[in-house]
Amino acid sequence: MNQIEHQRENRHDICNVPCITLSPAGEPIGQLVLAHGWGSTKESYRFFASLIAGWGYRVIIPELPLHGERGTLDYWSSSALQRHFWNVVVQGVSEAGAIAAALAVQSGLPAAIVGHSTGGFIAAGTYAEQDAIRSAVVINGSCSWLRFEELYREQAGLPAIAPDEEAALAQHDPRERILASSKPLLLLHCLDDTFVPIGSQHDFAEEAARRRTAESAVRFHAFERVNHVITLGMLQHVHAFLASLA
Repeated sequence: MNQIEHQRENRHDICNVPCITLSPAGEPIGQLVLAHGWGSTKESYRFFASLIAGWGYRVIIPELPLHGERGTLDYWSSSALQRHFWNVVVQGVSEAGAIAAALAVQSGLPAAIVGHSTGGFIAAGTYAEQDAIRSAVVINGSCSWLRFEELYREQAGLPAIAPDEEAALAQHDPRERILASSKPLLLLHCLDDTFVPIGSQHDFAEEAARRRTAESAVRFHAFERVNHVITLGMLQHVHAFLASLA
């Protein structure tokens, strides 16, 4: 508890993005970007960030576009999801990458990204695009965006994605770049997730097992009887993963 009580909190803009930064009581052993989920805010991820800071890391929580102090939506309406989801993800990847690059300039500490839900998509995209990101944890997200969109539309009874939209999304899909990478990657997913079904991530993990070497293997864990939440078991895996890289 003392580690949490003595953490330092700073609310500021980094690369013109409102952020909360939590720093550990002592000198940080690493730093990471924590990307929050759809319909959430940076404030609601402060406790998660405080746990990670308690492990010795400096944690930066950016506010996603159209969330918190950057605006609002009717988040759970089908029209809002279809209109804004991918725009928020793509912009979030760009912003998280800029923040990670800025952190790399300011400090020689290794940088990681952890994201849940929409933040998991952002973590995957940033991992693929930004060299300053050395590792990533994707929780209830997807590393295979086109496959996710296909499965989502099937589940929701929506028409297949239009060719022009498919081409636009394909430009940002991190799947092939992640498969070609050797950076450490941890995937955690609720087996019964109805918000971001596990299908696309399971398919990706199987392909990664075929294409990435043993030294660069993707770690994938599914959690039974839970639906789109962060469990204690997930936190234990995140802790062990980060500790293995320190």
